[in-house]
Amino acid sequence: MSKKNVMIMRNNIKNIETKLPLLGINIKFWGCLAGLAVVIGLIYVCGTTISTVVGIYLGYKVLRLVMRLIGLAMSCVFTLISIIILIAIISLVIF
Repeated sequence: MSKKNVMIMRNNIKNIETKLPLLGINIKFWGCLAGLAVVIGLIYVCGTTISTVVGIYLGYKVLRLVMRLIGLAMSCVFTLISIIILIAIISLVIF
């Protein structure tokens, strides 16, 4: 291959790489829009009210928050237990 062909191929690859992030943003946008349309369609088909949907959404968010808080509390408890065990082992080795 000549240097000219290599330069052309390199420039083509750079052009493709610069277009890929924009393509990802477009795919995410249209995916979110399609998901929203599906959710609205399901709400319409099931005949639920907006307050029911908002209640379910808020309940889901509160449940996730509670689960995160429980996970954080368990992490703190296990950290304290491991610190106590390490202090006990170090004190047994020293004495």
